[in-house]
Amino acid sequence: MRVGVTGANGFIGNHLVRFLLARGEAPVAFVQRGSDPRPLADLRGAIPQLEGDLLDPASLDRLAGACDVLVHLAAVNRYWAEDPAVFARVNVAGARNVAEACRRAGTRKLVHASSCITLGASDAPVPRGEDAPFNLGALSFAYAETKRAGEAEMERQAREHGLPVVIVHPTSAVGELDWGPTPIGKPVADIARGLWPVYVAGGACFIDVQDAVRGLWLALERGAPGRRYLLAGENLTNRAFMSLVAEVAGAARPRVKVPRACLAALAAGMEWAADHVTHRHPAVTRSMAALVGRYLWFDGRRAREELGFEPGPLRPAVERAVRWFRSRA
Repeated sequence: MRVGVTGANGFIGNHLVRFLLARGEAPVAFVQRGSDPRPLADLRGAIPQLEGDLLDPASLDRLAGACDVLVHLAAVNRYWAEDPAVFARVNVAGARNVAEACRRAGTRKLVHASSCITLGASDAPVPRGEDAPFNLGALSFAYAETKRAGEAEMERQAREHGLPVVIVHPTSAVGELDWGPTPIGKPVADIARGLWPVYVAGGACFIDVQDAVRGLWLALERGAPGRRYLLAGENLTNRAFMSLVAEVAGAARPRVKVPRACLAALAAGMEWAADHVTHRHPAVTRSMAALVGRYLWFDGRRAREELGFEPGPLRPAVERAVRWFRSRA
């Protein structure tokens, strides 16, 4: 089966392409013009790699025309951008363009990778499900807001035009080949180098990237159009996750808890400097600080029951991630 993958040179996309090849499927990689070619460099000539742009409908038509089904992974996944409008361009308009290209091509099924962040956060360590409301609108968190809007666009396309779309919500993926690195990969790399002696309150749900990719395949194979599925792994406090990474890396565990107020003040200063002076992603942003003390914990029961999705433990993914980041140091 010909499977189109947008964001194929991203963290999850890279793993998905390799998973499809191992299964004997025929992946078609769609990569953003001008983006980093290194993640797929060893596959050059082995698979079709189409350069294009989510804002260029003609390039998306070429992709959709070359595929039977499509997995849409491309997104701006970060906490800050020098040009904030990039979030809406890619995560909302880009999603709309992908949906419309699939409609024109008669794509058999589209799997749209949204994010667990669109299902909000809890003040207590209680897992949330696919029907949980988005409650982070007051944070001015452009990534979360635009991923929710992109998801809503996919739902509209399904409702009004019959688009055969399945929406998945991956939780925080961990593993090797994190070239970016992602917002989760960066702290893993830093903790492994002993650069994070502190921790913050709250928690998140973490999943092996290889399990996340299997979940995407199951959604493509078995997911019901119009249905949403959480790809949830282990729910851990931030301290427990940081301690696991430190233990695997042989680094000092974080022992000092950073007060929320201190982090908020630090974030405000760093984000101001990024906006007006450095024009580089700050180490801490206001939206990151606002999430401190909250829990991005999720329940993957629906994916287990309807897709047969059974994620494994997180530790092997952390071990592979630490080895990979060290190999590139």
